[in-house]
Amino acid sequence: MSIYDEYPLTALDQKARQFLGDKVVIKSLSASTSFSRLPRYVSEYLIAKYVKPDTWRQNLEDIQAKIKELLPDQEHRELLKDKLLAKGEVVLIDFVEVRVDLKQGQRVGKIQALGDSKVRVPANIPQEHPGLLLGGLWGTVRVKYAPEEDRDQPNEIISFTPFQVGPPNVEEYRSFRKHFSKEEWIGLMLQSAGYSAGAFPDRRTQLLLLSRMVPLVERNVNMIELGPRQTGKTFLLRNLSPRVFTISGGKTTPANLFVNLQNKQTGILGTRKVVVFDEIAHTNFGDENETISTLKDYMESGHFSRGSLGFTSDAGIVFAGNLDVEGNLPHPKYVHLLEPLPKELIDTAFHDRIHGYLPGWEMPKITPSSLTTGVGFVIDYFGEVLCRLREDSFADKVRSIPLQAGVTRRDQVAVERIGSGLLKILYPDGNWTYEDLLEVVTFACELRQRVHNQLSILAPGEFKPKLIGPVHLSQHLAPDLQPRKETIDPLVDRLNTEAVVGAVTGLCVVTEGGKEVGGDILQIQVSCLNGSTGINVTGSRDTVLVDSIKAVYNYIRANFRELGISEQRLKTQQVAVHLVRIAEPKFGPSAGLAFLVGMVSALTGKPVKPGFAFTGEVALHGDVGPVGGLLHKITAAARAGRKNVLIPQANASVVSQIPETIAQQINIIPVADVRKAVEVSLGE
Repeated sequence: MSIYDEYPLTALDQKARQFLGDKVVIKSLSASTSFSRLPRYVSEYLIAKYVKPDTWRQNLEDIQAKIKELLPDQEHRELLKDKLLAKGEVVLIDFVEVRVDLKQGQRVGKIQALGDSKVRVPANIPQEHPGLLLGGLWGTVRVKYAPEEDRDQPNEIISFTPFQVGPPNVEEYRSFRKHFSKEEWIGLMLQSAGYSAGAFPDRRTQLLLLSRMVPLVERNVNMIELGPRQTGKTFLLRNLSPRVFTISGGKTTPANLFVNLQNKQTGILGTRKVVVFDEIAHTNFGDENETISTLKDYMESGHFSRGSLGFTSDAGIVFAGNLDVEGNLPHPKYVHLLEPLPKELIDTAFHDRIHGYLPGWEMPKITPSSLTTGVGFVIDYFGEVLCRLREDSFADKVRSIPLQAGVTRRDQVAVERIGSGLLKILYPDGNWTYEDLLEVVTFACELRQRVHNQLSILAPGEFKPKLIGPVHLSQHLAPDLQPRKETIDPLVDRLNTEAVVGAVTGLCVVTEGGKEVGGDILQIQVSCLNGSTGINVTGSRDTVLVDSIKAVYNYIRANFRELGISEQRLKTQQVAVHLVRIAEPKFGPSAGLAFLVGMVSALTGKPVKPGFAFTGEVALHGDVGPVGGLLHKITAAARAGRKNVLIPQANASVVSQIPETIAQQINIIPVADVRKAVEVSLGE
């Protein structure tokens, strides 16, 4: 039975085989065939090279038998070394990497099965297979044990047969494009990457999936993708090319990432084309300050240095991790969409260097029907072609689409790099229409827009709301970039519509790792209880908050007449303060004004007017002192539906910095002393 009887070809599959010949493989065959411990790009190479249509079953059995014989697993590696010692020579299948030691004047190889043992490499082998020097290759390797030649490095590679393609003919690849329509080429790209073209018929999902390849095809692209589990965030890059290195959680250090100062060896950023930080929430950056500082410099310039050693690299960086969702949007619990990252990475300077944020919540989960059963480029060939296309640049074409006023240089660079990468994936021959170019540039702008929106939340005073897009664009169509309902419509909350005695809304800043990351509200309830005196606080163990409440109570006792409070009530009733909503640590002194208004309301019986929120410190003589994080706090008040916010007079200048969308919803009332605050906010 022919292979085509088992795996019928679609019209696109037949066309691909007609024009692309041995450059393509039936993906369903490679997916259903288990070549134990071999990367997919190696499996597909072997299938394309050795499996024939009429003898495919026997060919597969032969390949699997050879792999079983020559590819040692971890448990048998000492047996392999013993065989090498006893017989003087072994043949094995493994990953081989070669580096040049200029100090010793020799080429040194590393074979995974031999552990830390270094292997001598004759000059002719890397000359014949330069991929050994460019990150390494899988193949069949013959190793000789010859301690008489070099006691320190007794092993030597005699021969090497690669399981991966050599340098591809990029001009030939570009010429393939003319045989396919845009829709057909996109389908071929998806199938080559392992996706089923038929499972993702809409253009937006196709662009999202193909965008995952941009860091491989374009130099120095930094991207982030956060989303639900099982959406294949690293599936594509991990399997596409040996030039991609994945760090799956765990610890990374300046030595393995940049350069090892002890042996002067370049780290993975200098030896790979893409470095993927998978499970980013669980990544430990070792010497945190040095690692992140150097990483920030590299993300900006493509240059890194340690000690006296400096290097330039074109490797892209991808951060991938999990993010909870509600429906097809990020869960509303997040203040910003960078929260799942380690706290040390919550830094505006760091995130401004990220070129694009892929909305992982829109990515479909990987299921059997998501994976291709059709024909696509042999993935090793495909991955190598994408790397070679880095030498092209369509940045000037992207620049031909004018963008909105207000974009920064970093915005422009981000759009150019992502746009250029997508053009190389979709139109490698450079033939596209104006509409095609506009579609790509608009999509690249959306990915950068998402980054800017998070920066606007983290540092609203520095990053003002703006639209990053072509001049004609009024808004991006991505669901998550539409105004959130709760920022326009009030939350269902009785304090927005009812005047309630002793119920008041305070405002606070949420921090992570000592950095401001957003704002939130404090729902405070105050009541007076007969039978005892003093103050009782429940709902929080935060000593800063409790001390702030006690200080306000002492001020009230000293100034009760001016505040309209009966002396009898103070002498016969206890003031009970309960913090209803205090799920995480907040900084408390700036809530002093809210505590005072709540206590005065409870002690006088006057309700707090509806829709009010408060922030400000209360000084010894009743002055309302300045506080920080005003933009975060005001945004939180608007999100909760409050229409009036009392702030310290000393902070009045912040009004001009409030984003227009928030300013339209809320009335800011600066006050200099507590008497004015009580007068404005309490009713009869």
